[in-house]
Amino acid sequence: MRAVAALVTDQRAAVRIRTPREAYVLFAGLFLSVASNNLVTPLLPAIRQSMGMSLAAVGVYVSAYGLARLVVDLPSGALNIRLGPRRMVLIGVVLNTVASAVAIFAGSAGLLLAARICAGVGAGLLATVILTAMSDVAPPEIRGRVMSLYQVANNLGIAIYPLLGGGLGVLFGWRAGFVAATIAAIGSGLVLKPVMTRISSLTVSTSPDSGKGRPAPPLHTSRRLWLALAVVFFGVVANMINRHGFRNTVMPLVASSDLGLDGVKIAIGITVMSMTGILVTIPAASLGDRIGRNRVIVFGLTMLAIGDFVFPVIATNFLTYVVAGAVIGLGDCFSSSQTAQLAGLVDQRHRSMVLASYRFFVDLGALIGPLGLAWLYGRYGAATAIDAAGAILLAAAAVAAAGMARPRRQAPADARTGDR
Repeated sequence: MRAVAALVTDQRAAVRIRTPREAYVLFAGLFLSVASNNLVTPLLPAIRQSMGMSLAAVGVYVSAYGLARLVVDLPSGALNIRLGPRRMVLIGVVLNTVASAVAIFAGSAGLLLAARICAGVGAGLLATVILTAMSDVAPPEIRGRVMSLYQVANNLGIAIYPLLGGGLGVLFGWRAGFVAATIAAIGSGLVLKPVMTRISSLTVSTSPDSGKGRPAPPLHTSRRLWLALAVVFFGVVANMINRHGFRNTVMPLVASSDLGLDGVKIAIGITVMSMTGILVTIPAASLGDRIGRNRVIVFGLTMLAIGDFVFPVIATNFLTYVVAGAVIGLGDCFSSSQTAQLAGLVDQRHRSMVLASYRFFVDLGALIGPLGLAWLYGRYGAATAIDAAGAILLAAAAVAAAGMARPRRQAPADARTGDR
């Protein structure tokens, strides 16, 4: 009875705790920073025509951004520790600004590609420093709720900026999209620089080992902690394989070839799916803070797998295609619980390295998902690709569920609430 009473008390306390103001500022800075990538998406046909690029060259241009992020993800954690968040923000913002500004005046595809790589590096640095800063300012009891702002800002950018970029391209030409991206990059710097100064001051004042330019000690951990990290990272990769391989690659192809839907109808289904995911992100993260983050992770992975398996059965026309997309979107409820759980497994000094690793596995899944599932689709058909995506999700859910039965190692600050 005492344990039950303590749990109820923790839940009520989590409800009363407010989200720090710094978290909302970080949300705004991230939302502005993701403009550099998402504004460009609808402008690709115009860029290709203007620059005389082949389809292969367009593919290289698109993938260069993700590859640049993937390469910089792991080093960004160590850089954040050594340089500090303020310098990291400055470097990331400058890279994003320069990349967009160069693209405005680029006269060749090669220069555009170089700018794209530069933007990918800047985005990778900013993603790590913002995610780490959110975990640092978040009270352990509501860390999932706070870190859900990261997912919402990113997904809102994915939903909104292509519309803005497409409108600017129609009205003023594709270079106007890069003008807007430059302005957004500068805006992100104006928002992020002051808040990083405040967060750095708070971190230094509360942590004896977080001095300027002072690296964190090596992360000597038990086998159990490494296993806990591996379980979460497996779920991250499975989620990204599904999101970029099934949702962004196989699903549109099936909608076109099997259902005969045009581009507008396909886009409507994807938008509904994305908006459903955005709507459930914060409530699900708050629920994870109260009942246990791993439970939300297992539910989300399972829900995504079910959505994949039933998609070919449900989606027989435009209306049912949209409904199936909404069902899959409900599975987007657990990413914030994943980041909060990772942050709660280690102390503040090592959090940057762990969250940089999270970013690496996000981008790794985004890279191998489209390649692997598209290959399965082309060789064995859509059913095999869809079943493979669902099976990977179920495997990740089973591994996460098994992990709930094991004792878990927690950082001292999160002894009661960091990793339930």
